[in-house]
Amino acid sequence: MKALVTNGNEVIIGNENQIMQFPGGHLEPGETLLDCLKREVREETGIKIETEEIEPFFSIKYYCKNYHATSKNRLVEIYYFIVSTAQKYDRSQIELSKNEQKQNYVCYYIPINNLKKLLMVNKHTTKEKNSALDDTLLVWETYIEKMKEREKNMRGCDLSKKQLTKKIKKLL
Repeated sequence: MKALVTNGNEVIIGNENQIMQFPGGHLEPGETLLDCLKREVREETGIKIETEEIEPFFSIKYYCKNYHATSKNRLVEIYYFIVSTAQKYDRSQIELSKNEQKQNYVCYYIPINNLKKLLMVNKHTTKEKNSALDDTLLVWETYIEKMKEREKNMRGCDLSKKQLTKKIKKLL
């Protein structure tokens, strides 16, 4: 479960062991996807998100051989959600796991226009060998395309106050 937490012009990105990724984590037994997302965002950012701030967005599924050196193969499924909120990252409210603390997990606000460049620099400067950064880049590029498409679809929908009043009067 991962969250693209945005506040309009910035996005929160996590940094764990020098690898950039969106806040999120694993589903706990008996937990729903939304409950997991809310818990993970709260634990890693201190933000308590509301259901109406959440939009299902993207998923990635792949098989991982020798998952975490267990000699077992596993289907990995990662679900991404857009979370649009005015709430701010609150370090005083985060509750990191021991592993996140050990990996020096921290979140940052990054201007939306700068994130792809930051991810590319991170990809080239880290010794990351798995697909975590590739997944993050793919998801971010898909998000940007979705936002461009939304903007394109909204063009022509903007009516002046005068035009809107005129249309309402016609309906009455």
